Amino acid sequence: MTLEQQWCDNPRCRDFQKVRLGNVEIFSHRERRYYCTTCRHTWSFDKGSAFETLRSSRVTVAHTLSELGERASLRATARLRHHPVNTVLDWLDVAGAHVAAVSAHVIQGLHVDYVQVDELWTFVKKTRASDTHRSHRLW
Repeated sequence: MTLEQQWCDNPRCRDFQKVRLGNVEIFSHRERRYYCTTCRHTWSFDKGSAFETLRSSRVTVAHTLSELGERASLRATARLRHHPVNTVLDWLDVAGAHVAAVSAHVIQGLHVDYVQVDELWTFVKKTRASDTHRSHRLW
């Protein structure tokens, strides 16, 4: 996001959520913080994102989570990325909570009718039939 697209996130500021006023400046490049010249409030570039509380770089976290998304095992991913398993689990937990919050906000008011549910049940039945050749059942 460019500097021109940023706004002050302080609700008490007269320029709160107003874009392109020229009141937002970079407070710290290293810490990725912005500054409002109107109210002197600072905030993090990552505020409100899954990266807000994490100390590792965005690239490191994103690559690690993408490996997990590709079905790599947790221990193998942690070993290859040189991070403790508990750290990777923490990143996964934070990312999952963020995805759940975004989904709850975005996906609202869906009206599913009988045909769609029936098609889903047909898919589940097909999946069950293909799983019967396994020695254990998941259902």
